[in-house]
Amino acid sequence: MAYLLYLLLSSVCALVVAHLLKHTEVKKLRTLNTLTVNYLVAALVAFLVGFSETGSQLFRLPVYYVLLFCMAVGFFFISNFMAYSKSVHANGMGISIAAMRLSLLVPVLLSVYVYGESLEWHQVTGIILVFGAFLLLVPLKKSLKIGNINVSWLLLIVFLLTGFADASLKIYNEELSRSLNELTFMGWIYSGAFCIGVLLSVLRQGPMFTRQEAKMGALLGIPNLYSAVFLIYALEGISGAIAFPVVNILNVLGGTLLGVLLWKDEVTVRQWGGIAVAITAIVLLV
Repeated sequence: MAYLLYLLLSSVCALVVAHLLKHTEVKKLRTLNTLTVNYLVAALVAFLVGFSETGSQLFRLPVYYVLLFCMAVGFFFISNFMAYSKSVHANGMGISIAAMRLSLLVPVLLSVYVYGESLEWHQVTGIILVFGAFLLLVPLKKSLKIGNINVSWLLLIVFLLTGFADASLKIYNEELSRSLNELTFMGWIYSGAFCIGVLLSVLRQGPMFTRQEAKMGALLGIPNLYSAVFLIYALEGISGAIAFPVVNILNVLGGTLLGVLLWKDEVTVRQWGGIAVAITAIVLLV
């Protein structure tokens, strides 16, 4: 029962993150600066919690290639959340979360082509449904843009970047888990994302962050970290084949309801069909 509670808490944290990112866009706060503060808070909490579990091992500096790997993954994390924030605002919460969760396809393909795992018939069916779901989810408002990017492309960007980030967790599990515990690994990733955010923020004009951006970033940091932490705890007692589709479906359904009821997101009949197909694909891919 406790492990099911962890799954629910992981989903709640993910929905809180989506809700706060929507607030960030509505209040016209700078997404990059807000996310930079978020990753600083998340990294500090990850290291502190990791320290309580591993003691002095926390402060052993990983070898250089692990640090470079964490920096690269940190880039995927902060880039993904920037695109995700814009997509939640433009495409709606449920549709954006559905596109994000379909990214299960990327680590599945990595497992097959790099680590030699085989595909079952239901996973092949899930892969086909991913493309069908995307066709249904993409908005038909061709003229709607954020900057120079059509909002339809944001869904694809979120899908790919989330997939790369999820694939990095598969690589960690296969290659690095014996030398680095989960929280320490996440701490280094968030540190990498923070450093990239600081660098990009310095290159932009204006203050590093405003009081509102610092406050929003701090609020984001805790649920952002614990959406992953609670999932890790759940995996200690529930198989991934059950945990991943359950938490992803909770995220899609919860995000859709939150977006429609609280933020008045518009979801067409076609996109409702896309969400249903996405949920089916998520179940079949695991």
